[in-house]
Amino acid sequence: MSNDVLLIFLNTSNGQTKLSQSLGEEKAQEINEKLQIAVCSAAKSVACSKVILADITVLESIWDKDNFNNETQTGKYLNNKIQNAFAKHIIQDKEDVNKVVFIFADCPQLTQQIIEKAFESLNKYDVCIGPEKKGSYYLIGMKEPLPFLFDNKLWTGKHLLDDTLEELIDQGKKYFLLPELQSVNDIYDLHLVK
Repeated sequence: MSNDVLLIFLNTSNGQTKLSQSLGEEKAQEINEKLQIAVCSAAKSVACSKVILADITVLESIWDKDNFNNETQTGKYLNNKIQNAFAKHIIQDKEDVNKVVFIFADCPQLTQQIIEKAFESLNKYDVCIGPEKKGSYYLIGMKEPLPFLFDNKLWTGKHLLDDTLEELIDQGKKYFLLPELQSVNDIYDLHLVK
């Protein structure tokens, strides 16, 4: 197995505010569990270390100890949690470079092939991004710490992708865009949940 790491961010129904407000806490949690199972199934066979980041106890049905490690999310805000996860898993030793890909577990269209393409793209590019239809992204990967990507970002905003790409260009970083997918963020996205 390589030193590469796939970080899978699990949201609670509290993190899915729009779904919780529209459907109630219990139904939103049920949908989140379906999304998490779908994303973890896509990730299971990717040849890398896989880490589930959760602020809840992860159900045994979603992950198994042979394929996934479990870590607690650290940080107050979403950008802090993502930055801390990258900082922990990116190897700083230039002789032993690894690639780290971060995915959100709310994108049922994500496939094993897309995740593998993300890791492959980091052989040539500094950053890979999976654009989300509403202006955010479902995936971000890198092989070196890039703290500017996490400063002053509204991670649920419709301009996140554009702001990130602009910053990458300003910093002289090469990026690769994966296929655009749709995440489940509100009741209008529920047709994606199986």
